[in-house]
Amino acid sequence: MRRIHIVLIVLLLAASPAMAADIENLKPVHSISVSGSAERKVAPDEAHVNVNIGSTAAKVETAKAEHDKKLRSVMDIAKKAGISEAQMKTQNSSIQPQYRYENNKQVFKGYRVQTSLDITVKKVEVIGDLMEKLSSAGLETSDSQEWGNLLNVSYTISNPDKIRDEMLADAIKNARSKANNMASAAGGSVGGVIQINEGAAPNFNFPPVPMMAHSKGIAMAADAAPAMAPPVGEQAVNANVNVIFELK
Repeated sequence: MRRIHIVLIVLLLAASPAMAADIENLKPVHSISVSGSAERKVAPDEAHVNVNIGSTAAKVETAKAEHDKKLRSVMDIAKKAGISEAQMKTQNSSIQPQYRYENNKQVFKGYRVQTSLDITVKKVEVIGDLMEKLSSAGLETSDSQEWGNLLNVSYTISNPDKIRDEMLADAIKNARSKANNMASAAGGSVGGVIQINEGAAPNFNFPPVPMMAHSKGIAMAADAAPAMAPPVGEQAVNANVNVIFELK
């Protein structure tokens, strides 16, 4: 038994400074865990106008020609509003046969050529005038609109990552402030950060603004009042973090 004690003492005496530091690090670390939050009201600075363009005819080539004429008209209207072709993106495009039922029989109606075009508008102040011109361009004259609304407008933020990073930094500052107050009340102080976990991140999804399905109805409304964009207003967004600090 004495030999074992002597060996342990010799090993401890021969321990390097690095080993001694490792032993020191084995001491329990006192910590304080807090949540931090940040809130900001943001207003959209970018809009997306989704236009559904479609034509139906007995022959594919006829439907395609009518469809392409409408598509060129939409693009020309957008360009006159200061929107570049790079800001116009095709979301969906299809050519499908159409049928109707007569006397319980399926009867071929023609071919439907349809495209969903997303137009990014960097200057939201032109939305009202753009929608008025699109709604009066005769893009949809039939009683059937397979893809729903002729026009949809949605708003968004052009630089969400920048705002998100700023808000997460504010949330961490809020967490440290709370930790300082709690530690001070307990007679201690806050040291470095041990761990950070991101909680809820800001959500910049503004609700879409659906428009009337047929251009005739929209044109009548446009004649009755000056062109204006659907209001969206400000939206409160939040960011949350969970932070563990060293407690001294």
